[in-house]
This record gives sequence, C-alpha cells and structure tokens, in this order.
Amino acid sequence: MPPTAAPSRFGKKFLLRIGGFLLVAIIIAVGKWYLGKSEAESAAVGDCLKPASSSSDRMEVVDCSSSEAEAKVIKKIDGHYTQFTAEAECRKVEGATGFYAETGKGSDFLFCTKKP
Repeated sequence: MPPTAAPSRFGKKFLLRIGGFLLVAIIIAVGKWYLGKSEAESAAVGDCLKPASSSSDRMEVVDCSSSEAEAKVIKKIDGHYTQFTAEAECRKVEGATGFYAETGKGSDFLFCTKKP
C-alpha cells in the first residue's frame, strides 16, 4: 500500500486567502448597497419630506410639523418612472398635488405627494 501524502500547507493557505478575499468582497458589496440607499427610500405613506442637505435632487424624511416639510407622501409605488410617467401616474391619485420619483441607486419608486 502506498503511503498517503500529508496535506499541503500551501493548499490550506491558498483556501484561507480565497475565503478571506471573498469575505472582504461581500462586506464591500453590502456596504456599497447600504450607502447607496437614500433616506427617502425608507419613507412610508404619511411621512413628510424635505430636500436633502447633501444633494438637491434627493429628499429626506422630516417631522410633518417641521417648517422644513415640503411634501407629504400619500401614495408610494414601486417601479421606474420618468418625469412624464410619474406625473401621469400621480394625477390618478386623489389629493395628489406633486410627485417625487427616485431611480438608480437602491430601489426605484414613486411618491405621490401633497402639501403637509
């Protein structure tokens, strides 16, 4: 019977390096996904919004009693909307006087809004 070869230390180190690389890649991907989400993405019907201080084309959630509140969400619709299709969709929503659509990072969605 031929002697069995001892496990190679090189093989174990290689597998540990690959595993470590994959772990770091997963952590980076999750971090980019989380940081890419906007605060508006977490808003729900009844929440109020104001322009985000970090970017003029994004919105963030504020208390509806705040003087900064510019819009109140009356309907949230998932999906990709252009300015034209967003306006057309929100015209169907009773009481809606405006809209906010977000696409790109995170998920695509549309808020139909009214004054708070």
